[in-house]
Amino acid sequence: MNSNLQRISSIFLYTLPLKAVIPFGYFLFYKFFYLKLIFFITLPVAIIENNLPFGELLLFLILFAGIVRNPKIPYFVRFNGCQALLLDIALIVLTYLMRIIPIPEIGSFLFVSILAIFIFCVIQCIRGVEPEIPLISDSARMQIY
Repeated sequence: MNSNLQRISSIFLYTLPLKAVIPFGYFLFYKFFYLKLIFFITLPVAIIENNLPFGELLLFLILFAGIVRNPKIPYFVRFNGCQALLLDIALIVLTYLMRIIPIPEIGSFLFVSILAIFIFCVIQCIRGVEPEIPLISDSARMQIY
């Protein structure tokens, strides 16, 4: 797999947590219309998740078993895939916590944080550098043997 394809596929992997955080940004979409571009960026993930039965679970399993745990895939793609999945898992946990303790400001903060992480990861992937996200990167390295 050439390096440009690795970079593009790594960028695509980060659309998974970005799509998961969209419901938290609903208030910001009304204030900043250009944020609606996120809908177009995450469209392939949304199509897969919404049109397949158990789409979210299938996508998660495909990425985990087919990319992260596959030694034939280059390390760069596997590392970025694992980071994206770990971010997605963290969002799932935070979503359940926010259902128990509903604080709307946390949702906006979470949206802006994941958007910033997405932009950072995209820039790092374009440069061909592994994005270093505190706690997440170390966990991703432990998952990839």
